[in-house]
Order: sequence, then C-alpha cells, then structure tokens
Amino acid sequence: MNHKTLPILLSFLLTACAVSRPPVSAPHTPATQPEPPKHVVKTEEEVLYPTIDTETQINQLGIQIARLEQQVQTLQTRIQQLERRNQTRTTSTLRPRSAASSISADEAAQTQQIQQNAAQTLQRAQSQYQSGQFKAAVETLKHAESGGDGSDTARKSMYLLMQSHQRLNNCESAINIGNRFVGRFRNSQEAPEALFNVGQCQYNMQQHDIAKVTWRKLIQTYPDSSAAKRAHQQLNKK
Repeated sequence: MNHKTLPILLSFLLTACAVSRPPVSAPHTPATQPEPPKHVVKTEEEVLYPTIDTETQINQLGIQIARLEQQVQTLQTRIQQLERRNQTRTTSTLRPRSAASSISADEAAQTQQIQQNAAQTLQRAQSQYQSGQFKAAVETLKHAESGGDGSDTARKSMYLLMQSHQRLNNCESAINIGNRFVGRFRNSQEAPEALFNVGQCQYNMQQHDIAKVTWRKLIQTYPDSSAAKRAHQQLNKK
C-alpha cells in the first residue's frame, strides 16, 4: 500500500464510524402528574346535623326575636280593638230605652206631619185646578216637579203639576215634567196619559216628527192603554 494513501484511508474509516454510531439520547424522565383531589367523605352525623358557626346562630336568633315581637304587637292591637268594641256595646246597652223610644217617636211624628202637609197641599191644588185656577195650582205644586219621595201623594202632585202647565200652554215645562214623570213612575196608571200629553205638547210646538216618535213610543210601551189608541188616531190623522 502506498504510504501516501494511508492517511486518507484512516480519515475515511473515522468518518464512517462517526456516522454509523447511534445518537445517545437523554435519559427519559417521566412527566409529573398532579395528584387527584382528595375526596372528603362526611359522616352521617355531619350531614344530618351540620355545624353552624356562632355568627349565623346569632343572626337566626335575631330574626326569630323580631318575628315574635311583631306577633306580640299584632295581638296587642287586636286586644285594643276588642276592648273598644266591648266599651261601645256596653255604652249602647246602658243607654236609656226611654231616650231611644223618644227619638223614634219624634221621627215618626215628623214623618206623619210631612205626609199630612203634602196631602193638604195636593187637595188645595186639586181644588184650584178644578176651578180653573191653573196658575195658582202651579204655584201650589212648584215643589212637586221631581216626584218627591215617590209616594202616591207625590206621584199625583207631579202629574197634576204637568196638567196645570199644559193648560197654561207652558209646553216646555209640561214636556220636561211629563218625561220625568214617565221615567220616575213608569208603571203607574197615569204614565200612558203623561206620555200622550208630552206628544201633544210637542205637536203644538210644531215639532211634528218628534211628536210622532213620542206617540209610537207610547204605543210600543203601553199597547193596551186608551192613550195608545188615541195615539194611533193621531198618527193616522196627522
């Protein structure tokens, strides 16, 4: 072998050994995993009877005390109401019966006196109407235009007042009072006549169409009355 080629050959061998040698890997260190959380198992006594700290116990006691104070206040208010009611009953029981009887007797006497005055007023107005003093009758019955207390005397007075106004040709007053009369005493025997007279006054005031409407209402509301028959005649004639 030529001495010149020896160094080249040694270099080639060293290179081949370096390439064929496997790399040295670092030692494998296993990864550190976190430890699982420890599960605390409570005993049966701890579940049924949990421990409450001192502050929570104080708060709960304060709430209970406030509720009890409110209940006590409610009971005291109720007791005061019952005491006042008993005092009222006792006072009314101790009131002399003679005084109560006297008040009732006075009220009955006043009511009877009012009724007598109304009846006398109606009689005076009837006499004035029959004698043709229609203006005097209107003045006598001037407080009867609303129907008063709804009694028979009040009803008759209101109807006579309407008739008196009609006799005086006070058609507006007769119409107003007549309409109120029908509204107040719808089921009375005078109601059909009052409604007929309202229509007649309307016709006399040249309110022919309105009068016809009133008479048709009369026929529809009181079909069996004599006033309804006259209303039929008026509608056919006019």
